[in-house]
Amino acid sequence: MDQPSRFNLARLWNDYGMRLLRYGGVTVVTTTVGLTVLSIGLYVFDWKPVWANLVSVSASTPFAYYLNRHYVWERAAGNHSVSQEVGPFWVMTLIGYVVSTSAVGLMSLATDSNPVLLLTQLAAFGGLWLVKFAFLEKYLWPDQEEDVVEQPVSDAA
Repeated sequence: MDQPSRFNLARLWNDYGMRLLRYGGVTVVTTTVGLTVLSIGLYVFDWKPVWANLVSVSASTPFAYYLNRHYVWERAAGNHSVSQEVGPFWVMTLIGYVVSTSAVGLMSLATDSNPVLLLTQLAAFGGLWLVKFAFLEKYLWPDQEEDVVEQPVSDAA
């Protein structure tokens, strides 16, 4: 009875494991950029949390797009379709921004602790992490299947 779940986990790891690891690596890079910009906005410039978050998300999104496209989903350079790739990626980013900004804004009503606000942004984006992976995998950059033309088998008698 336990065998099917092991098979499914092995299949899932085989299908998505390395891509998830690369996606995680890209997330570390883009999260570091975003949290650094957010920290500078909050600590150095004393920006309101909502504006600091906007600048943070805007600064990290180009890195996220290029690294995901080229490193995680291994798409060739060039041919960046605004309607098929860039636009949907920014829409996803906008959704993440709205969720994280709402969370940061609500948390800023309860506390003015910058470390808590940084953790709030991290938690909000963390909650969307697998949803975003699934969207990128299924809709934005699905596996490119080669068109295979099957040759008819002739019956040689």
